[in-house]
Parts: sequence; C-alpha cells; structure tokens
Amino acid sequence: MKKSRLATLLGITLGFIPLFMAAGDGRSAEQYFTFLSSADRTTLLTKGELGSSGSDLESLRLAPQLPFEKILAAEITVPGSTVAQEGLYLFDRPSGDAMLKIYNALNAVKSMAGTQYYSLSQKKMETLILESYRVDPKDKKTPLADPQFTEIPALQEISVFQKDNRLGNGVTKVLYQRQADGSLTLTMTNLEALTYFFVPLVAPGEMKMVFVVIPLADKIAVYAAMEVKTARFFGLEHSKDENFRNRLRALAGWLGKQIGAASR
Repeated sequence: MKKSRLATLLGITLGFIPLFMAAGDGRSAEQYFTFLSSADRTTLLTKGELGSSGSDLESLRLAPQLPFEKILAAEITVPGSTVAQEGLYLFDRPSGDAMLKIYNALNAVKSMAGTQYYSLSQKKMETLILESYRVDPKDKKTPLADPQFTEIPALQEISVFQKDNRLGNGVTKVLYQRQADGSLTLTMTNLEALTYFFVPLVAPGEMKMVFVVIPLADKIAVYAAMEVKTARFFGLEHSKDENFRNRLRALAGWLGKQIGAASR
C-alpha cells in the first residue's frame, strides 16, 4: 500500500482518531476477530499474540485486515523509516470497571522501570528501562507522582523521563485518549535524540509507538505498532533493527502486566 494511499485512507491525525468500530460490542474475542484470516485468528486465540515486522508501515501484514487501520495515521508515519513492527495481544479482562482500572494501571509510568527485553547482541534478557517517571516538560529532573483517576479523561498528555539501558536518558511524550467507542489509545514519541554509546541513533520525533486497548466481553485486546528511523550503524543493521522490534514487544509485555495487575 503506497503512503499516498495510506494517507488518503486514513486522512486523520493521531490525536483525533474517529470511531473505527464499536469496541467489542459485547462480543468475545472469538466473535470479534472474524475479520482476521482463519490461520491468524487461530494463532491469536490459541497463543494470545500475533505480529509482523517490516521496514515501514506499508510493509506490515496485519494492518490492512484490521478495522482500526485508521490509527496508522499520517501523524504516526516516520518518513524514511527503517524499522516497523506491529502486534495483536490478548489479555484477561479485569472485573468491574475494567477500562478505568486499566487506565490507572497504564498511568503508573514508574512501573515501566525494570521492564526487560531480549538483547540480540547479548543473547539474553536484559533490563530495558532502568528508571521511569513523570516530569514537567519545563523541569525534566524532578519526578512527579503518578495520579489516580476516578474517571477517564478525554485527553491527557504527559512527559516521561526514562533512563534506558541502551539508548541513554531521554524524555518521551505520552498521549492518552479515550475514544467514543470505549477503547483507549496510548501513543509514545521520543522528544530527545536516542544514542548508542554516544553515537546519535534516532533523532527527536523519529521513534513512534501506538497502543490501542480494546475491551471485549472476555478479553482485553491490544494492538501495538511502531515505526522508527534509525541511522546506519557500522553494518550491524539486523541486530539493531531486531532490538528495536524487541522493544515494542517488551512494552507490550509491560502493558499486559499492568492489565494483569488491574485484574487483582
């Protein structure tokens, strides 16, 4: 799918995603995901995870099948991207007001500290995020407490400082939006350059991630997508790119862990 076609199909910015489908409509995961191919649906329902990789959004396999393809808006696209990843994940649904519980769990950004990922270079699990906390955009040094919400606001934008085991210190913009259909979107954009051993690797604004949280009758479904433009790095393209893809998987795992915590 050409980018011009993608932009025509989407025609929106991330902050104002229109209704793409009533979230779940009371359907179970088995009933909701009938738009997937038979093989993909079986994999998702049995393993709870389904994904694809590429160099940009156009090369991802799942997006064209999804009724929420519109979230891959022009605002998410990173021109000249080198790495893209997407995934669908299923988690148990919390009891009671599930989405409020999940919203508070996803606002606990301090809980990102300790998140692990698989390092291709080290061939083992390593800690990805050493520190994580909210900051004022004008004061990036003073940690702010994670709030508790009694209702889900329509829109919330925050700045999060993170100490990354591989890419150094940096601030990320996180945007939360409540959709009219009952789903939630969470987007993350790096506001500062990411470096590897002091070598610039990703310029500000050139690593973007989006998570869509969809309430179903029996499960919580999460769609995650990422696009990154990375510098060429001493011929280590494969390992570098795969490590970025593993980052999205790690953050999806954090999100799933938070949804699980909301169930208790």
